[in-house]
Amino acid sequence: MQNRNDVELIPFIRGRIQLYQRKKGYRFSIDSVLLADFVRIKGKGKLIDLGTGSGIIILLLALKYKNLEFHAVELQESLFEIAKENFMLNNLKVELILGDVKNIKEFYEPNSFDYVVTNPPFHKVSGKKYTNEEIEIAKSEKEASLEDFVKAAAYLLKSKGKLFIIVPSNRLSEVVLILNKYRLYIKRLRFVYPSTEDSATHFLVESLKDGKLGGEIVEKPLILYKEKKNKSYTEELERILNVFS
Repeated sequence: MQNRNDVELIPFIRGRIQLYQRKKGYRFSIDSVLLADFVRIKGKGKLIDLGTGSGIIILLLALKYKNLEFHAVELQESLFEIAKENFMLNNLKVELILGDVKNIKEFYEPNSFDYVVTNPPFHKVSGKKYTNEEIEIAKSEKEASLEDFVKAAAYLLKSKGKLFIIVPSNRLSEVVLILNKYRLYIKRLRFVYPSTEDSATHFLVESLKDGKLGGEIVEKPLILYKEKKNKSYTEELERILNVFS
């Protein structure tokens, strides 16, 4: 990294990994941890993270799965440099590409991955003001849409390969339509709630390329905090954190 003054080194997951994050730029959230926990993989295979940011999802998955070949793509050079540093810091071999998911064909052959994970930009472009451009690109569809990420995943996945994704709950019907458009059919679905007093904010999806319609499993709700005002973790969230400990 060219400038270490704008980053900080933090221990995470009870100190099992360390990683750099921007002090004022894009920083990962609990969404990445929830997605990494939601992933279910058996055996070996090739996995790619589209829009890897700081590399946090792959770092977490590497704690769970020792026999995967890891790849990652990141558009922003500033985050690419942080991810590269984080993979080196944690002694993890990852093929990291600086590139745009819309141009994924320039980097990989079709049908070449068993698994794709992505925590894509969630928000449609609007008049919302962001602190800086790095955050805006990471969180909004300024440079690539949700459909761009799904399209790239469909291109990369082998038949019967799996896509794991987290999306805001207010885009549920849109996501179902986009997934089906690219022959990615939902097999597992789980809604995320801040507390029992709140509506769902996000949902986690496992979809299967060239699967069949129907047969979805809607898992029990994932509730993060015991009470709306009290931000102490539920037993479920503690379990998720302990999985990586």
